Amino acid sequence: MDEEANDTSRAGEGGEEPGAGLSLEVSGFRKVLRNRDFRALWIGQGISGIGDWVIVGVLLDTVNRMGGPLGLVWMMVFRFLPAFLFGLLAGVVVDRLERKTIMIVSEIARAVLVVLLAFSNSLAMICGLVFGIECFTLLFGPARDASIPDLVKPKDVMTANSLMSTSTYLTMALGTMIATLILGFAAIMYKYLPFISGMVEKAQFQHQLAFIVDALTFLASAMLIFTVAFPRRWEKRPEISSAHIYKDLKEGLRYMWENQLTRSILGVMTIGFIGGGSLYILGAPFAEQVMGAVGAKFTLILTVLLSGVVVGAAMAPWAGKRFPKEKWFGRAVVGFGVTMIFFTFVDFYPLSLIVIFAGGVFLGYLIVTAYTMLHENLAPEVRGRVFAAMQTIMRSCLLVSMGVFAFVAWLFQKLIPWSVDDPVFKSLDLGVMTKSIYPAMLALMAGGALVIVGGLFAIRALHKCFYPDSGEGGEVVEEAEAAT
Repeated sequence: MDEEANDTSRAGEGGEEPGAGLSLEVSGFRKVLRNRDFRALWIGQGISGIGDWVIVGVLLDTVNRMGGPLGLVWMMVFRFLPAFLFGLLAGVVVDRLERKTIMIVSEIARAVLVVLLAFSNSLAMICGLVFGIECFTLLFGPARDASIPDLVKPKDVMTANSLMSTSTYLTMALGTMIATLILGFAAIMYKYLPFISGMVEKAQFQHQLAFIVDALTFLASAMLIFTVAFPRRWEKRPEISSAHIYKDLKEGLRYMWENQLTRSILGVMTIGFIGGGSLYILGAPFAEQVMGAVGAKFTLILTVLLSGVVVGAAMAPWAGKRFPKEKWFGRAVVGFGVTMIFFTFVDFYPLSLIVIFAGGVFLGYLIVTAYTMLHENLAPEVRGRVFAAMQTIMRSCLLVSMGVFAFVAWLFQKLIPWSVDDPVFKSLDLGVMTKSIYPAMLALMAGGALVIVGGLFAIRALHKCFYPDSGEGGEVVEEAEAAT
């Protein structure tokens, strides 16, 4: 720990030119990508990620045509439900079976289900298939995350996580863009190939072609992962039964509670995603009420936020060599919460884009840092359960946040009954200026405040984990010393 602090101190004293540092980070990315096995996994999960977002982009239109807003609600319920029901059980399976096998089977299963989705003719069938796709996604994600330390050297884990996170958020934008291109290409085919127009309606053909192309992305991912040489975890595969699953689940939950680092990170991610999820439900009404930003103006805010996440994730390895992760993780959470609150006070659209970009940078950095600290300190046999818990928290907390902050916004709407036809607001005299207060603004501030609370919790909890001499705790340091 002292050596790391000295390295950080020397870096901070200007022992290396900024340009040279950037060059080293780029070479670090190249070095990790020269690892054939990691490169295949990275490309495979990137292709698979594009497939995930093509599904989202096309499904929203399909379900909206079939069932309207209520249909969309039902589809989202079935999309999030598997995380509630099976999220932790998925981690047990990942820790009991070969992760390569799990990923390949999951990708093939998703490909088959997406092809069935192309020919679905009822909302009930779509919801059932979405449920099945999400079940296999719950297996794929923790298996992929738990495999990273097996494919790269310990010193390259943060760079590998940075690449994974960067590609994850890039695929969000690429997936929806590719969905748009596929739908446009299908419209051209429908126009110039008369035999197609004689069999199906235009919208139906567009959606069917998009889903079939999407299924191919999962098959391509499965083929790439098949080429990866994962180290064998056991000479003889452990038995798996309901008794073993129950025992592993209980042990995993006990580990996550008793291990101070894991408990701290999962705790702050729970608080942070509930608070940060307020952007998901309140972003559109806030932008409309405060800045009159609707349509393309609002989607640009989301695009800039995701761009910040990509930049923050890409910068994480550079920052990790200069600032101790155990200190700056909590500070990044606080930084994200502060930018959320600052964002609520901005009613000048160009400045709001700058602020939300900064928030995205904090978010990208803290996500990569959280995964890296877990990768560096988790026992290999529990990785699947912990990363499944992470995935469950991320999905479940977003859903919880939607309900909580929809209710909070409703309460503030009672105080300030704003509507498009009658845009009511309150005025706050700050001495040097008067600030207009809107209902969505107050609710979003509450979300930012909750994130800050999570960040302060992380700073205190991780200090106990990594700096035992300054007080109680020090579990991570003690485990590292025992290992050596």
